[in-house]
Amino acid sequence: MRTLTHKQGRIAAFGLAAVAAAVLAGCSGGSTSDGSVTVEGNVPIVYAKRSTAMTINPTNGSPFAPGGDLILREKSSPSAPEHNLTSQFTRDAQGVANGDASDPEVSYDGKKIVFTMKCPATNPATINGAPACTGRWNIWEYDMSTGGLTGGSFRRLTASTTDDDVDPAYLPGGGFVFSSNRQGLTKTVQGNQTFYALDEYERERVLQLHTMDKDGGAITQISVNASHDRNPVVRSNGEIMFSRWEHAGIRNRFAIFRVKPDGTDMFVLYGSQSPGNSFLHPREMDPAGKYKGFVSSDLMALSRTQEGGSLMFIDAANYSEYNTPANKTVAAVGGQTEVTEKALNQNRGLSPYGRITTPYPLWDGTDRVLLAYRPCEVTRNGTVIPCANLTAAERASLEDETMSRAERAAAAVQDNAPAAYSIYMFDPAKQTFLPVATPPAGFMYVDPVAIDKRAEPNATAPTSVDATLAAQGLGEIEVRSVYDTDGLERNGETMLAASDLPAGCSAGIAKTAPLSAADTRAQVADLRRLKDPADAAYGCSPMRFIRATRVVGPQAGSTAMREAIGETDFEPQQILGYAPIEPDGSFKLHVPADTPIGLTVIDNKGRGVQTHLNWIQVRPGERRTCLGCHSPRRGASINSGTVVDTLPAALNTALASQHQSGETLASTRTRLDASRLVMSTDMEFTDVWATGTSARAPVTIRYTGNANPADDLRTAVPTNGFVNYPDHVQPLWSRDRGTNTCTNCHADPAKLDLRGTISGTGRVTSYEELVLGDPVIDPATGLPQTRLRDGEPEIVRGAALVETMAPGVFGMARASRLGEIIFGENLKASAAARTAHPNPPAGPPDHSTLLNLAEKRVVSEWMDLGGQYYNNLAANGSPVRVARLSQTVFESAVFPILQSDCASCHQPNGNSGAAQTAQSFADNRFVLAGSIEGDYNVTLTMISDVCNGPSSALLRRPSTAPHPSGATGSAAPLPAGGAKYNTIASWIASGCQTQ
Repeated sequence: MRTLTHKQGRIAAFGLAAVAAAVLAGCSGGSTSDGSVTVEGNVPIVYAKRSTAMTINPTNGSPFAPGGDLILREKSSPSAPEHNLTSQFTRDAQGVANGDASDPEVSYDGKKIVFTMKCPATNPATINGAPACTGRWNIWEYDMSTGGLTGGSFRRLTASTTDDDVDPAYLPGGGFVFSSNRQGLTKTVQGNQTFYALDEYERERVLQLHTMDKDGGAITQISVNASHDRNPVVRSNGEIMFSRWEHAGIRNRFAIFRVKPDGTDMFVLYGSQSPGNSFLHPREMDPAGKYKGFVSSDLMALSRTQEGGSLMFIDAANYSEYNTPANKTVAAVGGQTEVTEKALNQNRGLSPYGRITTPYPLWDGTDRVLLAYRPCEVTRNGTVIPCANLTAAERASLEDETMSRAERAAAAVQDNAPAAYSIYMFDPAKQTFLPVATPPAGFMYVDPVAIDKRAEPNATAPTSVDATLAAQGLGEIEVRSVYDTDGLERNGETMLAASDLPAGCSAGIAKTAPLSAADTRAQVADLRRLKDPADAAYGCSPMRFIRATRVVGPQAGSTAMREAIGETDFEPQQILGYAPIEPDGSFKLHVPADTPIGLTVIDNKGRGVQTHLNWIQVRPGERRTCLGCHSPRRGASINSGTVVDTLPAALNTALASQHQSGETLASTRTRLDASRLVMSTDMEFTDVWATGTSARAPVTIRYTGNANPADDLRTAVPTNGFVNYPDHVQPLWSRDRGTNTCTNCHADPAKLDLRGTISGTGRVTSYEELVLGDPVIDPATGLPQTRLRDGEPEIVRGAALVETMAPGVFGMARASRLGEIIFGENLKASAAARTAHPNPPAGPPDHSTLLNLAEKRVVSEWMDLGGQYYNNLAANGSPVRVARLSQTVFESAVFPILQSDCASCHQPNGNSGAAQTAQSFADNRFVLAGSIEGDYNVTLTMISDVCNGPSSALLRRPSTAPHPSGATGSAAPLPAGGAKYNTIASWIASGCQTQ
């Protein structure tokens, strides 16, 4: 371990004792013989001073606490003068520090600083004669061109009084990119009301990328996502790099994405399937340094770290994911490296060597990184102490996951010390941390940026778009082959079952060695065989359709959304339509532009083969081509070169003769018949590429109008692509089938009750029966088995009939035991589900014949979309209502109760992208992450009836013992009649008075 050298002002590398020394050195500074401290460079820096009272998490897009300011330091040295640039704006009319500032970025010429500031509307300052402050986060610029570092001038670039603009950065050629919850493309306006889409926790208005010109005009939304897009910066090639919150079903993490400034060509750059959870604050390393082509990022958990974790250097030039080289010339192992000598905790819990956040690589040939660092500190009886002072017993108690909520709250030692980040200079070669700036008590210093010149990238040329498509609000998506999948076979043979294979087929997807010598995969789909009608492989794959869906963002300010959405981690979805998959696995279709879209491969019986866990987008008129269903840069497209231009003799000559070099079969077919680009509301497949006995069987699955009228729906038909359980699935169980009506047999609450009676949640009984597993009974005691979750004992539940979490990203109809039973096939349900729900007895009724073709389609679509209760939250019968509950009263009276009594358990909990099979955050959909807006919105989702507050989950669940639901021996956190219970009940009741 290196020792601390005060003469050099160095901090040793992360031993516990060294951390304590680092804090002291950060306060006092190290002096040279002339009394000054220089941190190996005289570059001035700017950073944000923010209150430690603020909760910051990756899920919180625009956190705020009063007391923040933008700070400039004349040199990167603890002895250099420090200047508060923004105090004239962040004080209210009484002179109280009541504003905040964040996210500085320096212009390419080093003369301007763009940043975001939220200053109180009562501040008396003016800009061009108008009030300077709006009370919201606005983008500002500080210009040092004439006044120097401390005599610059301010201008405000955005001035919204209703929206928040954060994370600004300079675009090459002029203008800015920033993140905002304006939602010009995704909000809904109804009459005089505006409804904003919430993230996939139903918490905050979604922040998405926007651009504007150099004067703050021409604001354009360029990204659409169902959750936040954060931290945009510009790469050396002119592209925008940012952190995207990917939250769809079991995927819940931040990966690094890139996009052109016009919003086209958006794709993951790194981290979607790599170890760790949230890659935030990505920035390019010095193009002239040792780490050319690398990206720096902090890596952390989704919550409870105050947005701090480890420092990662990512070789994005050579790896698309961890241990996933771009080609065979790159080492098989690599991609991301934690560069500090001592490992920092990337997850929640104690981090003995501290945490870092907001790294900023210097471009001066040294590979040094400015960053914010906080040492490991905890509180003992309310006093902050360094972790080095902990006893072994105290350390063990902090790491004891079996402690109950009450035990943890009563413990003398708590992991709740303020996040007192200071600014340091880190040298990866020397493994030294040099102190630069230490904040006063009660504050943190974050977001350090050097005030220095950088080479301005060339502005990227706008993507050529189809004007006709753009005028229709459409874009185009082409996938060259769905069989071009990743090393995890997420759309390969492992997704299929033996029952999928026709007679004579030993595999669904023929394999061969990749054509490209640089391809990292040992085997890929043999497209030449798959598209040859004379080859037996032609008819083996069951993949027939692509289903396109759009995510429907829940609206801010609405009650009862959680009741309406149901027991799933998927948001509501709308089916946009279906398109056929051609024999080579290609498809091409038109989709709505500026819409978060999911794509699912569908088998020949209408069931999803895999669940798409990414929301993708196209801009108006954009023509987007993907190689296949896999991560980028594993090799060239397998449907290219001689493969794509090989046309077997058995193909339909009339079509094959029209093929042009490089075209997929979908490109040829849609070029000849443009109507094939328009999605169909039904699944309709006819093999036009083969004739006679070689042709694959036609498939037609409609709600109504099937070849056999007996296959049509006799219950309500889904409209506009929305499948709602109460409207479309529940009626199927009670439809009169003579002696075979489902509810004739399934009306036993102890077994399976498919009746439409209303349960305690306000939803129909059958829904709860299908999506919630039964308690697991201990054979030795005859009592339910229990386990610990967040320190609380709860009853273990067995596998449910319907899978709502996409384990292994299988299609959920195929992964659900219900799907296997209604089709009479073993597909991809778990062994546990088959044990819990064995095959029905032989003989009548044959469950595979009980539902007709259209009914099986409805049930399959409902399961594949995620098992939502309502997908159309505005449907008749939906409990969702616009709230009439005061956010001001919530902030003053309810928010403190939720933070003190509930938030310790109800936290965002993400997962690693490397393995998306664990249900790591199931059953906790009331997420309290510490922001007023977010906690207000998510609390509304737990209120079903403002005129009967005790019936709502917000009061019903915590006032009932045991809590959480199914726990054993756990007291009610908010007992009915208690002061805190009554405070919340009074707030809810106020909404009834205003209805």
